[in-house]
Amino acid sequence: MHCASLGEFEQGRSVLEKVRSEYPQHQILLTFFSPSGYEIRKNYAQADGVFYLPADTPGQARTFITTLNPTLVIFVKYEYWANYFFTLKKQGVPLYVISAILRPEQRFFGVFSSFWKKVLECVTHYYVQDEKTAELLHRAGIHSVTIAGDTRFDRVAHIPSQEQPAALRKMEDYCKDRFVFVAGSTWPGDDMLLEAWRKSPQHQHDALIIIPHETGEAHIQQLMGRFNKVVRWTQTEGPFPQDAVVIIDTIGLLSFIYRYADLVMIGGGFGKGIHNTLEAATWGVPVIFGPRHEKFREALGLLNSGGGFTFQNQSEFENTTEKLRTDKAFRENSGIAAEKFVKENTGATSVIMNGIHSLLR
Repeated sequence: MHCASLGEFEQGRSVLEKVRSEYPQHQILLTFFSPSGYEIRKNYAQADGVFYLPADTPGQARTFITTLNPTLVIFVKYEYWANYFFTLKKQGVPLYVISAILRPEQRFFGVFSSFWKKVLECVTHYYVQDEKTAELLHRAGIHSVTIAGDTRFDRVAHIPSQEQPAALRKMEDYCKDRFVFVAGSTWPGDDMLLEAWRKSPQHQHDALIIIPHETGEAHIQQLMGRFNKVVRWTQTEGPFPQDAVVIIDTIGLLSFIYRYADLVMIGGGFGKGIHNTLEAATWGVPVIFGPRHEKFREALGLLNSGGGFTFQNQSEFENTTEKLRTDKAFRENSGIAAEKFVKENTGATSVIMNGIHSLLR
Protein backbone atom coordinates (compact mmCIF):
# COMPACT_ATOMS: atom_id res chain seq x y z
CA MET A 1 0.00 0.00 0.00
CA HIS A 2 1.36 3.40 -0.99
CA CYS A 3 0.33 6.65 0.70
CA ALA A 4 1.48 10.18 0.00
CA SER A 5 1.58 11.18 3.65
CA LEU A 6 0.03 10.60 7.06
CA GLY A 7 -3.46 11.69 6.02
CA GLU A 8 -3.57 9.18 3.19
CA PHE A 9 -2.23 6.49 5.51
CA GLU A 10 -5.15 7.10 7.87
CA GLN A 11 -7.41 6.90 4.84
CA GLY A 12 -6.08 3.52 3.76
CA ARG A 13 -5.48 2.18 7.24
CA SER A 14 -8.84 0.47 7.67
CA VAL A 15 -8.24 -1.58 4.52
CA LEU A 16 -4.65 -2.42 5.45
CA GLU A 17 -5.62 -3.60 8.92
CA LYS A 18 -8.53 -5.61 7.54
CA VAL A 19 -6.15 -7.38 5.16
CA ARG A 20 -3.76 -8.04 8.05
CA SER A 21 -6.48 -9.59 10.21
CA GLU A 22 -8.12 -11.69 7.47
CA TYR A 23 -4.99 -12.74 5.56
CA PRO A 24 -2.15 -13.05 8.08
CA GLN A 25 -0.21 -15.32 5.71
CA HIS A 26 0.50 -12.36 3.42
CA GLN A 27 3.27 -9.86 4.03
CA ILE A 28 2.36 -6.18 3.87
CA LEU A 29 4.69 -3.42 2.69
CA LEU A 30 3.70 0.19 3.41
CA THR A 31 5.37 3.01 1.46
CA PHE A 32 5.27 6.79 1.76
CA PHE A 33 6.28 9.78 -0.31
CA SER A 34 6.37 12.38 2.48
CA PRO A 35 8.61 12.39 5.58
CA SER A 36 5.61 13.53 7.63
CA GLY A 37 4.05 10.14 6.94
CA TYR A 38 7.15 7.95 7.06
CA GLU A 39 8.70 9.42 10.22
CA ILE A 40 5.50 9.01 12.21
CA ARG A 41 4.62 5.51 10.96
CA LYS A 42 8.04 3.94 10.28
CA ASN A 43 7.52 1.56 13.21
CA TYR A 44 3.90 0.74 12.38
CA ALA A 45 3.37 -2.78 13.70
CA GLN A 46 0.69 -3.88 11.24
CA ALA A 47 3.09 -3.72 8.29
CA ASP A 48 6.05 -6.06 7.71
CA GLY A 49 8.05 -3.19 6.25
CA VAL A 50 7.72 0.59 6.00
CA PHE A 51 9.76 2.46 3.38
CA TYR A 52 9.88 5.49 1.15
CA LEU A 53 8.76 4.60 -2.36
CA PRO A 54 11.84 4.94 -4.61
CA ALA A 55 11.78 7.70 -7.22
CA ASP A 56 9.37 7.30 -10.11
CA THR A 57 11.86 6.45 -12.85
CA PRO A 58 11.51 3.48 -15.21
CA GLY A 59 14.57 1.74 -13.73
CA GLN A 60 13.63 2.32 -10.10
CA ALA A 61 10.06 1.21 -10.66
CA ARG A 62 11.10 -1.92 -12.56
CA THR A 63 13.67 -2.93 -9.93
CA PHE A 64 11.34 -2.29 -7.00
CA ILE A 65 8.36 -4.17 -8.43
CA THR A 66 10.46 -7.05 -9.78
CA THR A 67 12.19 -7.49 -6.42
CA LEU A 68 8.95 -7.46 -4.43
CA ASN A 69 6.82 -9.44 -6.88
CA PRO A 70 3.61 -8.28 -5.13
CA THR A 71 0.27 -10.06 -5.26
CA LEU A 72 -1.61 -6.76 -5.07
CA VAL A 73 -0.71 -3.07 -5.02
CA ILE A 74 -2.96 -0.35 -3.56
CA PHE A 75 -2.46 3.37 -4.04
CA VAL A 76 -4.51 5.65 -1.79
CA LYS A 77 -6.59 8.60 -3.00
CA TYR A 78 -4.54 10.67 -5.44
CA GLU A 79 -1.09 9.18 -5.92
CA TYR A 80 -0.49 8.38 -9.61
CA TRP A 81 3.15 7.40 -10.27
CA ALA A 82 3.35 6.88 -14.01
CA ASN A 83 6.37 4.57 -14.25
CA TYR A 84 5.17 2.40 -11.39
CA PHE A 85 1.74 2.13 -12.99
CA PHE A 86 3.22 1.20 -16.37
CA THR A 87 5.48 -1.39 -14.73
CA LEU A 88 2.66 -2.95 -12.73
CA LYS A 89 0.49 -3.26 -15.83
CA LYS A 90 3.35 -4.76 -17.87
CA GLN A 91 4.06 -7.34 -15.18
CA GLY A 92 0.39 -8.18 -14.72
CA VAL A 93 0.17 -7.08 -11.08
CA PRO A 94 -3.34 -6.00 -9.98
CA LEU A 95 -3.40 -2.31 -9.05
CA TYR A 96 -6.23 -0.71 -7.07
CA VAL A 97 -6.72 2.97 -6.31
CA ILE A 98 -8.94 3.39 -3.26
CA SER A 99 -10.82 6.42 -1.91
CA ALA A 100 -10.04 8.06 -5.24
CA ILE A 101 -11.38 11.53 -5.91
CA LEU A 102 -10.78 13.49 -9.10
CA ARG A 103 -11.69 16.97 -10.35
CA PRO A 104 -12.10 18.27 -13.93
CA GLU A 105 -9.27 20.81 -13.59
CA GLN A 106 -6.66 18.16 -12.77
CA ARG A 107 -3.85 17.17 -15.16
CA PHE A 108 -5.62 13.97 -16.15
CA PHE A 109 -8.19 15.93 -18.15
CA GLY A 110 -6.14 18.88 -19.45
CA VAL A 111 -3.55 19.56 -22.15
CA PHE A 112 -1.57 16.39 -21.45
CA SER A 113 -4.61 14.19 -20.92
CA SER A 114 -3.55 11.72 -23.65
CA PHE A 115 -0.49 10.73 -21.59
CA TRP A 116 -2.33 10.66 -18.29
CA LYS A 117 -5.15 8.64 -19.81
CA LYS A 118 -2.57 5.90 -20.41
CA VAL A 119 -1.58 6.13 -16.75
CA LEU A 120 -5.20 5.94 -15.59
CA GLU A 121 -5.78 2.90 -17.80
CA CYS A 122 -3.10 0.96 -15.88
CA VAL A 123 -5.35 0.72 -12.82
CA THR A 124 -7.15 -2.60 -12.49
CA HIS A 125 -10.01 -1.12 -10.51
CA TYR A 126 -10.94 2.22 -8.97
CA TYR A 127 -12.86 2.50 -5.72
CA VAL A 128 -13.96 6.13 -5.80
CA GLN A 129 -15.50 8.45 -3.27
CA ASP A 130 -18.29 9.97 -5.34
CA GLU A 131 -20.33 9.95 -8.54
CA LYS A 132 -18.46 12.93 -10.01
CA THR A 133 -15.18 11.00 -9.95
CA ALA A 134 -16.84 7.97 -11.50
CA GLU A 135 -18.30 10.14 -14.24
CA LEU A 136 -14.91 11.70 -15.04
CA LEU A 137 -13.36 8.25 -15.37
CA HIS A 138 -16.23 7.03 -17.53
CA ARG A 139 -15.77 10.02 -19.85
CA ALA A 140 -12.11 9.03 -20.17
CA GLY A 141 -13.20 5.56 -21.28
CA ILE A 142 -12.43 3.87 -17.96
CA HIS A 143 -15.22 1.70 -16.59
CA SER A 144 -13.60 -0.52 -13.95
CA VAL A 145 -15.01 1.78 -11.30
CA THR A 146 -16.99 1.25 -8.11
CA ILE A 147 -18.45 4.08 -6.03
CA ALA A 148 -17.43 2.87 -2.57
CA GLY A 149 -17.18 6.08 -0.56
CA ASP A 150 -14.37 7.30 1.66
CA THR A 151 -12.55 4.78 3.86
CA ARG A 152 -11.75 7.53 6.37
CA PHE A 153 -15.30 7.24 7.69
CA ASP A 154 -14.64 3.60 8.59
CA ARG A 155 -11.38 4.53 10.25
CA VAL A 156 -12.74 7.35 12.43
CA ALA A 157 -15.97 5.54 13.31
CA HIS A 158 -13.94 3.08 15.43
CA ILE A 159 -11.90 5.70 17.29
CA PRO A 160 -14.40 6.27 20.15
CA SER A 161 -14.40 2.55 20.95
CA GLN A 162 -10.62 2.38 21.29
CA GLU A 163 -8.87 2.62 24.63
CA GLN A 164 -7.57 6.11 25.15
CA PRO A 165 -3.92 6.72 26.08
CA ALA A 166 -3.51 6.56 29.86
CA ALA A 167 -1.65 9.87 29.82
CA LEU A 168 -4.82 11.68 28.78
CA ARG A 169 -6.50 11.07 32.11
CA LYS A 170 -4.93 14.23 33.50
CA MET A 171 -6.96 16.15 30.94
CA GLU A 172 -10.20 15.21 32.68
CA ASP A 173 -9.76 17.50 35.70
CA TYR A 174 -8.80 20.39 33.43
CA CYS A 175 -11.94 19.96 31.32
CA LYS A 176 -14.42 18.99 34.04
CA ASP A 177 -17.59 21.09 34.45
CA ARG A 178 -16.77 23.83 31.95
CA PHE A 179 -16.93 24.65 28.27
CA VAL A 180 -14.07 23.02 26.34
CA PHE A 181 -12.84 24.48 23.05
CA VAL A 182 -10.33 22.31 21.16
CA ALA A 183 -8.43 23.66 18.16
CA GLY A 184 -6.81 20.91 16.09
CA SER A 185 -4.11 21.10 13.42
CA THR A 186 -3.81 24.87 13.69
CA TRP A 187 -1.63 27.23 11.68
CA PRO A 188 -0.61 30.83 12.53
CA GLY A 189 -3.71 32.20 10.75
CA ASP A 190 -5.88 30.15 13.10
CA ASP A 191 -3.80 31.01 16.17
CA MET A 192 -4.59 34.71 15.72
CA LEU A 193 -8.29 33.97 16.08
CA LEU A 194 -7.70 31.87 19.18
CA GLU A 195 -5.62 34.62 20.76
CA ALA A 196 -8.44 37.12 20.33
CA TRP A 197 -11.01 34.59 21.55
CA ARG A 198 -9.07 33.93 24.73
CA LYS A 199 -8.75 37.62 25.55
CA SER A 200 -12.53 38.05 25.71
CA PRO A 201 -13.68 38.24 29.36
CA GLN A 202 -16.47 35.67 28.84
CA HIS A 203 -13.90 33.06 27.80
CA GLN A 204 -11.45 33.41 30.68
CA HIS A 205 -12.94 30.46 32.55
CA ASP A 206 -13.33 28.21 29.53
CA ALA A 207 -10.86 25.44 28.71
CA LEU A 208 -8.81 26.03 25.56
CA ILE A 209 -6.69 23.21 24.12
CA ILE A 210 -4.56 23.81 21.03
CA ILE A 211 -2.95 21.07 18.95
CA PRO A 212 -0.78 22.82 16.33
CA HIS A 213 -0.07 21.19 13.00
CA GLU A 214 3.63 21.95 13.35
CA THR A 215 5.22 20.92 16.66
CA GLY A 216 8.70 22.30 16.05
CA GLU A 217 10.20 24.30 18.92
CA ALA A 218 10.19 27.61 17.07
CA HIS A 219 6.49 27.40 16.30
CA ILE A 220 5.57 26.22 19.81
CA GLN A 221 7.41 29.18 21.32
CA GLN A 222 5.66 31.56 18.94
CA LEU A 223 2.29 30.06 19.83
CA MET A 224 2.95 30.24 23.57
CA GLY A 225 3.77 33.93 23.23
CA ARG A 226 0.20 34.67 22.24
CA PHE A 227 -1.27 33.82 25.65
CA ASN A 228 -0.79 35.21 29.16
CA LYS A 229 -0.83 31.84 30.86
CA VAL A 230 -0.03 28.70 28.92
CA VAL A 231 1.32 25.20 29.60
CA ARG A 232 2.90 22.58 27.36
CA TRP A 233 1.78 18.98 27.44
CA THR A 234 5.28 17.54 27.45
CA GLN A 235 6.54 19.84 30.19
CA THR A 236 3.71 19.62 32.73
CA GLU A 237 3.65 16.58 35.03
CA GLY A 238 0.95 17.58 37.47
CA PRO A 239 -2.61 18.88 36.91
CA PHE A 240 -3.08 21.68 34.40
CA PRO A 241 -3.92 25.09 35.93
CA GLN A 242 -7.56 25.91 35.25
CA ASP A 243 -6.72 29.39 33.96
CA ALA A 244 -4.06 28.22 31.48
CA VAL A 245 -4.24 27.43 27.79
CA VAL A 246 -2.97 23.89 27.11
CA ILE A 247 -0.76 23.32 24.07
CA ILE A 248 -0.29 19.74 22.91
CA ASP A 249 3.30 19.80 21.63
CA THR A 250 3.52 16.15 20.60
CA ILE A 251 1.89 13.86 18.06
CA GLY A 252 -0.52 10.95 18.36
CA LEU A 253 -3.08 12.40 20.77
CA LEU A 254 -5.23 14.56 18.54
CA SER A 255 -8.02 12.13 17.69
CA PHE A 256 -8.46 11.17 21.36
CA ILE A 257 -8.41 14.72 22.75
CA TYR A 258 -11.49 15.56 20.71
CA ARG A 259 -13.52 13.44 23.13
CA TYR A 260 -13.23 16.20 25.74
CA ALA A 261 -14.46 18.96 23.44
CA ASP A 262 -17.76 20.82 23.41
CA LEU A 263 -16.64 22.56 20.23
CA VAL A 264 -13.80 21.87 17.78
CA MET A 265 -12.09 24.16 15.31
CA ILE A 266 -10.10 22.49 12.53
CA GLY A 267 -7.13 24.52 11.30
CA GLY A 268 -5.83 25.19 7.82
CA GLY A 269 -8.82 27.15 6.58
CA PHE A 270 -6.73 30.25 5.94
CA GLY A 271 -3.88 28.33 4.31
CA LYS A 272 -3.73 25.49 1.79
CA GLY A 273 -6.87 23.87 3.11
CA ILE A 274 -8.43 22.44 6.24
CA HIS A 275 -7.26 19.26 7.92
CA ASN A 276 -9.23 16.20 9.07
CA THR A 277 -12.72 17.14 10.27
CA LEU A 278 -13.98 13.58 10.70
CA GLU A 279 -11.77 12.71 13.68
CA ALA A 280 -13.66 15.34 15.67
CA ALA A 281 -17.12 14.72 14.19
CA THR A 282 -17.05 11.04 15.17
CA TRP A 283 -17.14 12.09 18.84
CA GLY A 284 -20.48 13.87 18.34
CA VAL A 285 -19.00 17.35 18.50
CA PRO A 286 -19.84 20.32 16.23
CA VAL A 287 -16.92 21.29 13.98
CA ILE A 288 -16.03 24.74 12.65
CA PHE A 289 -13.43 25.70 10.04
CA GLY A 290 -12.24 28.51 7.80
CA PRO A 291 -12.98 29.30 4.15
CA ARG A 292 -10.50 26.94 2.44
CA HIS A 293 -12.76 23.92 2.62
CA GLU A 294 -14.40 23.82 -0.83
CA LYS A 295 -12.29 20.89 -2.11
CA PHE A 296 -13.07 18.71 0.90
CA ARG A 297 -16.12 16.57 0.33
CA GLU A 298 -16.46 15.59 3.98
CA ALA A 299 -16.44 19.24 5.09
CA LEU A 300 -19.23 20.07 2.65
CA GLY A 301 -21.13 17.07 3.96
CA LEU A 302 -20.79 18.30 7.52
CA LEU A 303 -22.04 21.74 6.51
CA ASN A 304 -25.06 20.24 4.76
CA SER A 305 -25.84 17.96 7.70
CA GLY A 306 -25.77 20.74 10.28
CA GLY A 307 -22.79 19.26 12.07
CA GLY A 308 -20.27 21.73 10.68
CA PHE A 309 -19.98 25.50 10.33
CA THR A 310 -17.66 27.76 8.43
CA PHE A 311 -16.45 31.34 8.85
CA GLN A 312 -14.72 33.82 6.54
CA ASN A 313 -13.15 36.22 9.03
CA GLN A 314 -12.72 37.00 12.72
CA SER A 315 -16.19 38.51 13.09
CA GLU A 316 -17.88 35.39 11.73
CA PHE A 317 -15.58 33.22 13.84
CA GLU A 318 -16.65 35.05 16.99
CA ASN A 319 -20.35 34.91 16.10
CA THR A 320 -20.20 31.20 15.27
CA THR A 321 -18.27 30.18 18.37
CA GLU A 322 -20.48 32.27 20.65
CA LYS A 323 -23.69 30.80 19.25
CA LEU A 324 -22.39 27.27 19.80
CA ARG A 325 -20.97 28.15 23.21
CA THR A 326 -24.08 29.74 24.69
CA ASP A 327 -26.87 27.75 23.06
CA LYS A 328 -26.46 24.29 24.58
CA ALA A 329 -29.42 22.71 22.76
CA PHE A 330 -28.18 24.02 19.41
CA ARG A 331 -24.67 22.76 20.17
CA GLU A 332 -25.84 19.30 21.19
CA ASN A 333 -28.07 18.93 18.13
CA SER A 334 -25.16 19.95 15.92
CA GLY A 335 -22.97 17.34 17.59
CA ILE A 336 -25.59 14.66 17.02
CA ALA A 337 -25.76 15.65 13.35
CA ALA A 338 -21.96 15.43 13.03
CA GLU A 339 -21.83 11.93 14.51
CA LYS A 340 -24.76 10.79 12.38
CA PHE A 341 -23.01 12.08 9.25
CA VAL A 342 -19.97 9.92 10.03
CA LYS A 343 -21.99 6.79 10.73
CA GLU A 344 -24.14 7.16 7.62
CA ASN A 345 -21.07 7.24 5.39
CA THR A 346 -19.23 4.14 6.64
CA GLY A 347 -18.93 0.96 4.60
CA ALA A 348 -16.26 1.71 1.96
CA THR A 349 -13.81 -0.75 3.50
CA SER A 350 -16.24 -3.65 3.15
CA VAL A 351 -16.87 -2.80 -0.50
CA ILE A 352 -13.12 -2.74 -1.23
CA MET A 353 -12.49 -5.95 0.69
CA ASN A 354 -15.09 -7.73 -1.43
CA GLY A 355 -12.90 -6.97 -4.44
CA ILE A 356 -9.70 -7.99 -2.69
CA HIS A 357 -10.87 -11.39 -1.45
CA SER A 358 -10.45 -13.18 -4.76
CA LEU A 359 -6.83 -12.00 -5.07
CA LEU A 360 -5.64 -12.92 -1.60
CA ARG A 361 -7.30 -16.25 -0.91
